[in-house]
Amino acid sequence: MLMICAECDRCHRRSILSSRSEEGRLEDTSEIRGNTLRCDLCGSRRVRLVRVASPFEAVAFINGRLAADRSGG
Repeated sequence: MLMICAECDRCHRRSILSSRSEEGRLEDTSEIRGNTLRCDLCGSRRVRLVRVASPFEAVAFINGRLAADRSGG
């Protein structure tokens, strides 16, 4: 399972992005780019995508225990 998370470069808010299909699978997010996203806290467009391999890594990322340098987007 591949999950996509995001971090705002301005305010450092971290979020889990989970576009799921009806079957429960993650949709193809290859078309999503960081510059098309906007932080819902500060409105910045400087958002980095981070791919994590499991829900546990997503929670670790949100809690600041997984470094944001694992970006894949």
